[in-house]
Amino acid sequence: MTRTMSVVMASMMITASMATVAGASSSATGNASAIALYAKAVKATNALPVLRDTSTDTYFLQDNIQTLTNPATFAYLLKVALPKTPGGFVDAKSVMTFRLSGGVVKWTTTLVLPDCGTTSACKDSVGLEFYDTPTEEKVALLAGSASKYCWAQTQTHSLASFAFTPNAGVWNVNGKYSPIAKSGNQTVFQSTYSDNGVPITETDSLSNATHHFDKSTYHYAATGQILADSITVTETDPTTIPTAPNFPTCAS
Repeated sequence: MTRTMSVVMASMMITASMATVAGASSSATGNASAIALYAKAVKATNALPVLRDTSTDTYFLQDNIQTLTNPATFAYLLKVALPKTPGGFVDAKSVMTFRLSGGVVKWTTTLVLPDCGTTSACKDSVGLEFYDTPTEEKVALLAGSASKYCWAQTQTHSLASFAFTPNAGVWNVNGKYSPIAKSGNQTVFQSTYSDNGVPITETDSLSNATHHFDKSTYHYAATGQILADSITVTETDPTTIPTAPNFPTCAS
C-alpha cells in the first residue's frame, strides 16, 4: 500500500492532506503469494534514490492570487467526494517527489499547480510547493518568475499537510490482498482497507520490466455524505537526483 489520501478533509480548505503511509507492516492479510511478491516489490521500489508521483485527480486550487499569497489562507481542496469544481477553484495537478537514501525518505516536495489546460476559469492562480523534512514543512509561493519564488510559511512536522513517516520508505505492506493478476506487462495487486471509516480498494501496478511500482488507483466507497470516487497516481523513477529547494523567505 502506498500513500492514502484522507477523505475526511475533502470539504475543508488549508488542512487538506495527503498522508504518507510508509514502512513495513504486519497487518497484511489475504493471499500469501500476493503478499510475498508485494513485499519484495516494496523493498525494490523503496531502494530507489528518487520516486515521483503525479496525479490530476487529487486537488482543486483556489483561483485567487490574493488568497494564495496570504500565508494564513492557502486554499486547496481534495477532489475526493466533491462532485464538481467548487466556485472560485480550478483543477490542479499534484507532483510529489520523494528523495530516498537507504530505503528511507529523507525529504519530499509536493507541487500543487493550476491545471489551466483543462479549464477556462483559470485566471488568478499560482502554484504552491511544499518541502517536507522529518521535522518541518516549508510552503513556497510559485508566483511570477522562478527568481521570485519564496517560502511563505514554515510549520512543524505535527502541523504539516504532507508530513511523512520518519525513518521509513514510501511503500509499505498493509491491507487485505487478493490474488495477483496479470495485465500486459504489468502485475496487478488489489488490497482493501479503511481510512477514517471509509472503505478503500487500492489497485497497484508493478512493471514486469523494472520490478518497481508505477501506478496506483484508490477507489473510495460511498459512506454517509461521502460520495464514491477514484484517484489515480502514476509513479516514475527519475534518472536525475533532485536537490532540495532553496528559496528566500517571502517579504511580509
